[in-house]
Amino acid sequence: MAKNRYKIPFLAGIIFFGLTGPLAVSAQATLFISPKDGIYKVGELFSVLVNVNTGGKEINAAAAQINFDNTRLEVTEVGYSRSILTLWTEEPIFSNVAGTIRFSGGLPNPGFNGASGAVLRVNFKPKVSGQASVIFSSGAVLANDGKGTNIVDSFKGALFNTIAAAPSAPVSMPTLTPATAVVKAEKSISAPTITEYPTSLEAGNILTIKALSYPNGKVLIFVQKGANDPEIIERFSGPDGRIVYNYNKPVESGFYRVWVKNVTFEGVTSDSSEAVNIEVIQPLFFRIGEVALNYATIVVTLLGLLALVGLIVVAVLLRARQWQKRRRKEVREAEDALHRAFDLLKEDTRDNLKNLEKARSKRELTEEEERIATNLKQNLDDAERYLRKEIEDIEKEVK
Repeated sequence: MAKNRYKIPFLAGIIFFGLTGPLAVSAQATLFISPKDGIYKVGELFSVLVNVNTGGKEINAAAAQINFDNTRLEVTEVGYSRSILTLWTEEPIFSNVAGTIRFSGGLPNPGFNGASGAVLRVNFKPKVSGQASVIFSSGAVLANDGKGTNIVDSFKGALFNTIAAAPSAPVSMPTLTPATAVVKAEKSISAPTITEYPTSLEAGNILTIKALSYPNGKVLIFVQKGANDPEIIERFSGPDGRIVYNYNKPVESGFYRVWVKNVTFEGVTSDSSEAVNIEVIQPLFFRIGEVALNYATIVVTLLGLLALVGLIVVAVLLRARQWQKRRRKEVREAEDALHRAFDLLKEDTRDNLKNLEKARSKRELTEEEERIATNLKQNLDDAERYLRKEIEDIEKEVK
């Protein structure tokens, strides 16, 4: 048996339409049985080959259903270890009850081109004497043209004569009960692989994902933004199994998660590929603008605070000197007013410092912002010490 057994979802779809739809205009391939005739004794095993003549075209897939006379023949084995097909959407199976043999497979680039490419070897065992036919009931041969064109033109079956064995030879008695059908368990298919994706992307750009699946395979692509339900997009891989998918709209700020699955024509879905995460950030212009806006706000606020402190200091000094001979009560009132004004100034300054601390929790502050925050605290402390000293000097003069 072939070691590499795969299912090719899209190939199965093409083959289905090839089996049920009209042949392409350029059809020229032939599926045939070899040998096409012969005489065999009852109970004596013999083998035939299922071959393909590509008619001079490169092919990358073939499929067929073969019917045989199960009243006179039974299949003992189907072999395909030396088949030209290496990738199987449906591994060859047979049923002696139904008298059928089925297969569906493909092969990678550059495909096959030849007059006698072996697809299967079938071992038959004659049951009773007579004429037994082996014919194709349907089939398809797909050109390796990137379109999956069905180029099959004809089918050539076989007719065998089975005779009773010589008296000295042991005679195989006819089977009294129907042969048991070969039961083929549905096999899972492997997941595709995401081969290329951006780890980060600016908002407004197009997200491009590259993946690797089976040749001409059907793939489901899942794109999820944040906690939203994922969008599911159906795509088909090329003859080399590669997929290039561009998301259908510009991405927005946030996080996107993408994963893919293979799907056979029969609807069997593979496990998910490893999911990838893409961070979408604001364009550089907006990021610089936001930083510049924050910086400008801080600078303007700082200058305003320093100007206010200067005016307060000047006002206090002038007022203190004009009224230094008045009673201590008036000095105390001025001092209280000065304290209240300075407390308001400190409160505003702390608010601005809190804003800087909030910004630090969301993002790393720039060197300039850190310097501004440090200077703001230092200037406020210096102003407070200076005012206290001036008030003390005024109190001494009043005394």
